[in-house]
Amino acid sequence: MFKRVLLCYDGSQAGRRALKRGAELAVLLGAQVHVLSIIPTGIADAAVIAGAAGHACLVEDPSSYRKLLDESLEWLKARGVLADGYLATGDTLDQIVAYAKRLAIDLIVLGHYPQPAGGFWWTSARQRATLTERVGCCVFVAVSAEKEA
Repeated sequence: MFKRVLLCYDGSQAGRRALKRGAELAVLLGAQVHVLSIIPTGIADAAVIAGAAGHACLVEDPSSYRKLLDESLEWLKARGVLADGYLATGDTLDQIVAYAKRLAIDLIVLGHYPQPAGGFWWTSARQRATLTERVGCCVFVAVSAEKEA
């Protein structure tokens, strides 16, 4: 059924939950695992501009995303899950869609991030289609245990 799983990981609590649950699913299914971490558009630009102005940048360094990705791959490996890792830059939804298509993904696993104003991050104001409408596969949203009760 699901032979190729894409785990979307950003180091947040919701991302860690998705990584854990996605790994559990992948083991049960015997699926090939891919981990995608995305540097949001503007992170590198902010650091360059701040540095040129002689100021420290309070925005996360893009290298921290590589470290998070490497740590997630090590965490999976320690649990017997071998995975390929990818670091992308750009719009989160666009990158998930692109990698899902490029890797012929059957299942995307991501964290539950409600927005304060309502809605969820996997919907986009600039595009009418949600993530689930843009990809040709299933999407699993990992929620916290408190929300499941």
